[in-house]
Amino acid sequence: MRSSLPELRVFLAVAESGHFTRAAERLGMSQSSLSAALGKLERELGARLFDRHTRACRMTDAGAALLPAARRLVADWDHLVADAQDFGRFARGRVAVAAPNAQCALLLPPVIRAFGESHPGVRVVLHDVPEHEVHALVRSGAADLGIATQTDARTDLVASPLQSDEFVAVMAPDHPLAARRSLEWSQLARAPVIGYLPGNPVRTLLEEKLAARGIALDYAFEIALPWTMMGLAREGLGVAVVTMALRPLAAWHGLQVRTVGRPQVARMLTLLRAPAHSPSPAVAAFRDQLMAATGARL
Repeated sequence: MRSSLPELRVFLAVAESGHFTRAAERLGMSQSSLSAALGKLERELGARLFDRHTRACRMTDAGAALLPAARRLVADWDHLVADAQDFGRFARGRVAVAAPNAQCALLLPPVIRAFGESHPGVRVVLHDVPEHEVHALVRSGAADLGIATQTDARTDLVASPLQSDEFVAVMAPDHPLAARRSLEWSQLARAPVIGYLPGNPVRTLLEEKLAARGIALDYAFEIALPWTMMGLAREGLGVAVVTMALRPLAAWHGLQVRTVGRPQVARMLTLLRAPAHSPSPAVAAFRDQLMAATGARL
């Protein structure tokens, strides 16, 4: 196969953006050069990787089959280059972290800032993705570390407890339930609830724990992003059931936060890494700083 890493990077950029123009802008190349590189890869493979629709595109089955291997190959090369350039401890380096958007927005920025001050030669790459994609990125090597909810599902990744994150109710200041200092799940079961989409690991965990108590919530809105949930709660359209990690966002919207139940229902955030190899010095240093910031045991 005569195609090389540049063609694979083009393929990944188009796959992740779903748009030729945005992919070309991301890579700093012309759209004609991007199309030529993608065409070269398709000729080498003997298969179309995308169905073109003007400037947008949809991945074919062949493209979907290639995607995991392409991510792994590019990530392995990037790691090889970073390791080769690390000619002094932390003189150069790279740490890639995958996490859901709430942790990317609220938990990780102060850790990244502090890490950058103590290790200025290390570049931190942040993958802001839906939670169900975190495991795949860590498993493929595209991310050195990942943050995800602990579940009972078996995994081949190394998972270290990071932080307990209790479920809370968030509502507008004039909501009837805001008059109470704390709530019970039975009270929330009688109110319109704003929650995560079905299948979201955080919602799945909550529903399993509440089902054991014979409680089911009535979802008025099922939302992917916490920012939208807060906006709906601000307008009095329901009570947002989220975790304590989003308290700063609730405060920014001027919303009330109430604990629910005794004992509270909580999820455990875990720090994930692939077991295949020991972390580089830079990755280990970032892991230690993150765990220290959350009070987790090293």
